[in-house]
Amino acid sequence: MARRKQSDSVFSDELIDQLLEGREHGAHLLGSDGLVGDLKKRLAERMLAAEMDVHLGDDEQQSAGNHRNGFSPKTVTMAAWCWIFREIATANLILP
Repeated sequence: MARRKQSDSVFSDELIDQLLEGREHGAHLLGSDGLVGDLKKRLAERMLAAEMDVHLGDDEQQSAGNHRNGFSPKTVTMAAWCWIFREIATANLILP
């Protein structure tokens, strides 16, 4: 398989180095308590917050008086499959 050129990558080497800084290397990175788990958690929080922003930005919702009234913790189950190990993990998200 041909190796992808750096210029084709969405993520710079500097960003990858920053994400890996201070983390244990190896299979641990792919687990729910490693880098991949942290990224999944943050991405889920961002996506759900953006979905709420769009929902609350709707004219009908605004005229009904709907608004964001804080954040609360939620526990969700996320499947994490990779070639090294298989696991089903939970993530504690802070959601609107």
